[in-house]
Amino acid sequence: MIPLAIQFNMLSAYNESMNRKLKFIYGEASEKKKKERKTLFKMLPVFGVLTFAAGMVFGLTVTEAAVLGIGVPAILVVMSEHGINDKAKKKTRKLRLGLADLLERLAVLVDAGVPLWSAIVTVSGYMKENDGALGDELRHTVNDFVTQSGYYYEPETAMENLAKRCGDAKVSTFVSLIIQNSRKGADELAPLLRMHAANQREERKAISKQMADEASTLMVIPSVMILIAVLVLTAAPAMIRLFSA
Repeated sequence: MIPLAIQFNMLSAYNESMNRKLKFIYGEASEKKKKERKTLFKMLPVFGVLTFAAGMVFGLTVTEAAVLGIGVPAILVVMSEHGINDKAKKKTRKLRLGLADLLERLAVLVDAGVPLWSAIVTVSGYMKENDGALGDELRHTVNDFVTQSGYYYEPETAMENLAKRCGDAKVSTFVSLIIQNSRKGADELAPLLRMHAANQREERKAISKQMADEASTLMVIPSVMILIAVLVLTAAPAMIRLFSA
């Protein structure tokens, strides 16, 4: 049996992980979502008691009502947590889908002699109009380090915050590449950006294929439901005649 202290640490780590995902999904509005999630967990005992009482009212046995009282809150938790994970997964996909274009545009500007931070500001102005997930995050980052007078204030810190907000390995790799170049002043940034862009284009193809496969699977569900409905409607009259005979 796992000691209580370890169980508590595991639950704390899991809760922190889910809060990071909420921050990643909703940004500044995440505090409201965190409160809603906390309220759901606080209300679970109430849902359990109400469901148990409803089961008893409708004539279930104590065991059946208890199973219902435990099962309904558990389903609510699973649905809520699955929804958060699914939204985080979709946003991560959107970030990765836009990363290849970001890298390629940065490579072009840097290769043309545009200073690194100026190139990032320029690209963010384009990305915010043409890519929702990555464009929003990049615009947020630029707003963090560009002052009202146009000076750049701690851009490396802003990039590190970008990696923390996204919590994605590919974005973190991109941020590390930018920060290393900023500190060392390496001349080979453009080729490195193009190399990473090529890798991301291959991954984008894989993600697009996976999304197409998932869409095909979802298309099967309505067909199955229609088939079941037709079978029920067809078999119902025969079953009624069989049991009434």
